[in-house]
Amino acid sequence: MGRSDCRICSKFFTLNNYICFFTKIFCKRYYRQCCKRIKIERKFIMFTQSQIDQFHHDGTIVAKNLIRGKELEKLQEAADKVVNNAIENKPQDISNNEEEKEFIWKDLDGYMLKKDGRHIYRRSSNMFDRDPVFKAVCANPEMLKHYGQLIGHSFVPADDAMVVKVPHGDVPVLWHQDPPYLRKDWDKLQRIPNIDCDIYLDHSTKENGCLWGIPNHHLVGHIEIENFTEEELFNCPGIIPFETEPGDVIFHSLSAPHGSAGNKTNGLRRTFYIHFNNKEIYEQCYAGSSAAIKRKEQRDGWFYDFDEKTKNKLIEMNDLRRSMGFDMLKDDEILISNEGFEYVGEGPKTPPYHWETLTKKIDPERRKELKKLEIIPR
Repeated sequence: MGRSDCRICSKFFTLNNYICFFTKIFCKRYYRQCCKRIKIERKFIMFTQSQIDQFHHDGTIVAKNLIRGKELEKLQEAADKVVNNAIENKPQDISNNEEEKEFIWKDLDGYMLKKDGRHIYRRSSNMFDRDPVFKAVCANPEMLKHYGQLIGHSFVPADDAMVVKVPHGDVPVLWHQDPPYLRKDWDKLQRIPNIDCDIYLDHSTKENGCLWGIPNHHLVGHIEIENFTEEELFNCPGIIPFETEPGDVIFHSLSAPHGSAGNKTNGLRRTFYIHFNNKEIYEQCYAGSSAAIKRKEQRDGWFYDFDEKTKNKLIEMNDLRRSMGFDMLKDDEILISNEGFEYVGEGPKTPPYHWETLTKKIDPERRKELKKLEIIPR
């Protein structure tokens, strides 16, 4: 974030991604001239070291406007088709239904069965197979660089899904930790950060069900969320709402407690989720799970072989970006190897095995407090 004076109107402005904001608003007719004079270049600001440190303290961080322009438009168009198809082909509603069910699956689309018998569409899986743009976006250079800064190791795609909150669907995502940390017996944490990448296709607000997170509770394995009501969790001291705009990306630790309310507005809220894995994380947390085994069997090994075949699949993603006219990866920023993508640029990044370093600093009493969510008054 740089700061300067407009050479034409003398107004003070902030450079956000190197765009002259105040000049554009207050002296529009000179906007182009001003931009030429200060020689603004379209570059992306990487995470600073303080932002990386803050992520590891809180467990979640937002990167603004990472997916943009034609790439965002094509992603939104492809998502429109998935949503429309899922709604058109939803299961038949049930009269006299008495039991609400969080998930009813039809093929690769998920629905919530409400007490009134309606099936409300909420999720789709296997997005790479729905439209090529989902796979192309997975290799977005700016997103991979930011992710690489946070993980500090190589990584491959592990899951590709879309969560949808349809207008007035009022389907919440209950408070949880993502696998494997939702398991009550999962008392450990991996040495390498385990991070999800959440690409927002629409505005996400408190009213339409934005993500909420409890910071600084992601380094102790399973958190005893099951001992609290949804109301208690939403009233947790220090809780953070993550309101976003289209193209923003939230990076959140899978171990971080998070949830969201239902959408009671006229708007649509869609999030394309890509969970990346390091090889060590995959082997320790997921390799033996039925979901990972099924994904590997049904999707040509997925990216779980960590060999030349895996490397070629990642290269194909970059080639796909070329065919779509999107920005491509650069060898001096993102290395592609048998073990995945890896950020090798000049910006700061997380040291190796950083979560191991951080967890060793948590004393036993503090660890107990975090696991029991003792910040919530009872």
